[in-house]
Amino acid sequence: MTDRPETTEPVFISGKLVVVGMFAFAAVMTGLMWFYWKMNLAPFLPLQQVIVATEEFSESRPVVEGGRAKGQDNAPNTLRVTMKVDYDPIENEDRVIAIEQKVLELAKTSLPQFEEYDQLEFNLYWPKQETELKPIAIQRMTQLK
Repeated sequence: MTDRPETTEPVFISGKLVVVGMFAFAAVMTGLMWFYWKMNLAPFLPLQQVIVATEEFSESRPVVEGGRAKGQDNAPNTLRVTMKVDYDPIENEDRVIAIEQKVLELAKTSLPQFEEYDQLEFNLYWPKQETELKPIAIQRMTQLK
């Protein structure tokens, strides 16, 4: 005789329970993402707020972050500032340099941990018209030490 395993009855879960579970999972994941983002960018919030408070950069949507490249202990400690501009940064290098100097001064005055950084990575991007898919960006590196 052959031994057949006992078959088990399939377990049915209510559709309402599945939907509630999905919403609960989404709420937990959203909360975790918010917490991670808050903890990751909280040290740079003062500089970001000062940049937005400056009249000429009020529409720049700055993102400020910093640290070393992952997995590279000897990499320079980098402060990264990314800002939106309303002109082509490639064709207006004088304006780019002026903005970079202004942001560097704001960083010196508003970030208590500014002295920890070895270089400033300054990124400007110009999102052209929405019909074009190619944003124009410029990246500049400035040694701080």
